[in-house]
Amino acid sequence: MFSVRKSAAPNPSAYLNEGPETVGMMTAVLGNGGSLDAAIREVASDGPPLSRRMFRSVTDDADTRVESDMRTSLRERLSALPEGSSSYGMAMHMVISASDTRDTGERERMLKDASDIALQGLREAGKSYSSSLNVPCMTVFGVGIMIPMVLMSVLPMLGMSGLFGSGNIDPDTLTAVTVVIIPMFVMCVISGIRGRNPFLRRNGLHMDMLPLVPLVSSIPVFMVASRFCGSAVTAVCVSAIVTGACMLVSVVPEHVREDRRRRQDAMLQDAVFDMGNRLMSGMDFADAFLVSVSSRNICRGIADAFRNECSVCRGDMETAISNAVSPVSSSTAEIFCRIYRVSLKDIRNAGKLALSLGRQLKDQESVRKVIRSDLRSMTDTMFGTAAVFAPLVLGMSVSMLGPLSRVTEGFDTSGTSLILSVYLVELCALIAVLVSVLEGKESVRDVAGRFAFMLPISMAVFLVTTGVQL
Repeated sequence: MFSVRKSAAPNPSAYLNEGPETVGMMTAVLGNGGSLDAAIREVASDGPPLSRRMFRSVTDDADTRVESDMRTSLRERLSALPEGSSSYGMAMHMVISASDTRDTGERERMLKDASDIALQGLREAGKSYSSSLNVPCMTVFGVGIMIPMVLMSVLPMLGMSGLFGSGNIDPDTLTAVTVVIIPMFVMCVISGIRGRNPFLRRNGLHMDMLPLVPLVSSIPVFMVASRFCGSAVTAVCVSAIVTGACMLVSVVPEHVREDRRRRQDAMLQDAVFDMGNRLMSGMDFADAFLVSVSSRNICRGIADAFRNECSVCRGDMETAISNAVSPVSSSTAEIFCRIYRVSLKDIRNAGKLALSLGRQLKDQESVRKVIRSDLRSMTDTMFGTAAVFAPLVLGMSVSMLGPLSRVTEGFDTSGTSLILSVYLVELCALIAVLVSVLEGKESVRDVAGRFAFMLPISMAVFLVTTGVQL
């Protein structure tokens, strides 16, 4: 497989998306008694993309003496943040202030305030993005459905009525507009939506083309269907249905594995808070980890793997944690490793850190759930449009042309259904990309899964509706 790198100008709201994670990483270091410099280097090494880039420039300026120290360099970078990312800057300034105080309780309160500010910024980014989708998504709806219906159905009807005089509408022009120009316009709208999405990671796109291999089967299936079905439209629909089903079968196992991994990661993050309570009660790290993780059914395999790794690694706890948890989430594994390092010095401080990080993880997930819920209605609408509404409207439009073609000499509608069937395949692909962009899951596998689910439904609806005799 191969990878394609794409670069885009940073979206100011993308900083708001990274704020909670960045604050969480710095909290883990400062809560462990680390310095601000250590926290900055941690983000520069393993932070989210935009923050990592900015913090790396902070460390470079300090190391090369362009700035006197990292604190000054960070303040300079924060003052140059783009408009719209003020919550991110406020949270970072609060973290800087927290690193200056010597009172542990005051530091914890300030770090909590920084986390709250970052979460509020994330909420604002989600609401702003959700509210900005109405016009472009309705544009996709109007251009993607209404214009093809008018071009391929209403205009021919008007032409039959003599509205355009003796001149005929050029079918090649209608075909070019329907299958080329309209999809290109919709793709431009989707590109604009993608550029405004603050929840997409801009660190390159790995394009695994394996899920698209079943598309090759569409050619032989179409040839066979053409021979037995007799109709080109039926052959296109049948080949699309079979190809979509094959593609769906190929992506389902990976989808199931990814869904299980996400649920395991959610339970592991939930176990962080539970482990903090157990550490506060005096339980040692290994026992607290095993009890907290194994109490969640879906994570029992991880607890068993940790137990086995402890035996193999001969007491190297960090390696055992990494080997057991990293296959699910490397970031969650690092959280457990940080808590373990603190537990070597003071078990109660490790418990406090676990409680703090666990609370932050819960807060972040609750905010992201609200954002996903706000976007769900839009994604469901777009999905239903491509799978049901578009083929239903276009199919019935073709059916309405049937009686008119029978009473009008010289009017042939045989090519209309074929053009629209090809267009519906394009529309399903475009909407699959759009829904993936809206949900921030920019991968070929995710797009292929959505396309494979929509395509058979869309083609079946279109095939049935075009066969209705009026």
